[in-house]
Amino acid sequence: LYTYSHTHFNLSIFRQLLMDGDTILAKKISDDNTTVETFQTRKFQIKNIPEHVFHIESNKLKDTIISFFNLDNQFENKILARIFYTKILDTLNMNLTFETETSKDKHFSEEYFSKQNTSNDIFLHAFGESWPSKFYYSLNHSLDYTANFVIRLNRINDTSTKVSIIADNPEIINGISGYGVHGPVARYTPVQPTTIEEYTLLEFIASKLGDKTLLPLKLPSR
Repeated sequence: LYTYSHTHFNLSIFRQLLMDGDTILAKKISDDNTTVETFQTRKFQIKNIPEHVFHIESNKLKDTIISFFNLDNQFENKILARIFYTKILDTLNMNLTFETETSKDKHFSEEYFSKQNTSNDIFLHAFGESWPSKFYYSLNHSLDYTANFVIRLNRINDTSTKVSIIADNPEIINGISGYGVHGPVARYTPVQPTTIEEYTLLEFIASKLGDKTLLPLKLPSR
């Protein structure tokens, strides 16, 4: 016989209930321990414009950008590390890295590339990892934010290409939606893109190409 207190969630009891087939009480425990954090946005009057014209032919630029997103280029990169990291300890961060996919090599991006007019895009993902948002917060702490990104290349002429960075399916983690056998299940809430992450990726690409004409990254006021 198990007793259940709403204020003291016991994961081992929850797991045992599932193993014993008592899904009714297990579901009650899970449902009663869900949480939702009300989120807010920081003041951000002038946002970034994550697009830029590079004076490189489109196909060559696409292959070049893909080559930039290997581990060596991304690891401890100062531009990416400002935004894309996860906290391990209060004083220790782990930088995140991205993988590229194309319409010819799609694993996580099959749904995206099933849409029209996407065949020339580059899809970026960080295997679902999240990072502290500079824009979304709750009370006195930043909420974790996650998104995939699309690098869209539009040919202007034989020597110029416009690159735009677009956030795909941006979400924040603002609570717990329930519990599974491994513990709490994060609550994901769709939100609007911030332009911060998109522009950071554009800055990274520009730095690798030696293009120093981009304006500095704009961030919200605290």
